[in-house]
Amino acid sequence: MVNYDNAKDLLTWEFDFALSTYYEIETEAIEHLLPKQLNPIEVAPGIALMSLTALNFPPGALGHLPEFQELIFGLIVTPDLSRGVPKFAMYIVSLSSTNREHLEHCVQHYRLPVHGQFTGVSLQHDPHVVEYEDADGPILSMRNIHPNPAYGEGERYFQAFVMDNDRLYVADVVMKGSLFEHQQTGDAGKLWPHPFYNGVDVEAAEPVAFMQMLNEPGTMGKQLYPRPEKFR
Repeated sequence: MVNYDNAKDLLTWEFDFALSTYYEIETEAIEHLLPKQLNPIEVAPGIALMSLTALNFPPGALGHLPEFQELIFGLIVTPDLSRGVPKFAMYIVSLSSTNREHLEHCVQHYRLPVHGQFTGVSLQHDPHVVEYEDADGPILSMRNIHPNPAYGEGERYFQAFVMDNDRLYVADVVMKGSLFEHQQTGDAGKLWPHPFYNGVDVEAAEPVAFMQMLNEPGTMGKQLYPRPEKFR
């Protein structure tokens, strides 16, 4: 799907827990966060998509890190089709994890917008349930909605955009594993007002679950993530 022959500093991250929820949210609630080069994807007039992705990385990342958990907040934007056709293109707004060295690496290697370090994470693999909090309080409680996931081996290609020093960068990211995605309606959990959302009032906006993706409990997946390059 993606040719990594000339990828710069490609790293492979193994994970044993992945849960992404894509939420419908009013475009006006998030558009102030987007750089001028990017436009939000709207699933209906005035309704954009935001995403929250929770991951658990077992011991061994970067060759020596202990187990840690990560949370990524992104906005779904129009892709650069000259790079390929992704599942989603995402502008990354905020990232936190439980490991300080990992966060430092995210800034130095990936130019990612790190918010801070979690003080507490509760994670359940089957069924998928995760809760995050830090010194400012709870951030989210998120769970899989679908009662009977049907997993299958596959891969998903994403474009990940980041802004650094007023310059936009992009990386072609691939996730591989035993995966499942669905658009089952229901209660995906709660989002608390928190600085992690970078000014998005998630309580007033009342995001509604649009789609979820998750990995099969007990299996390992891989995230292939090269160093981002300057976007045109």
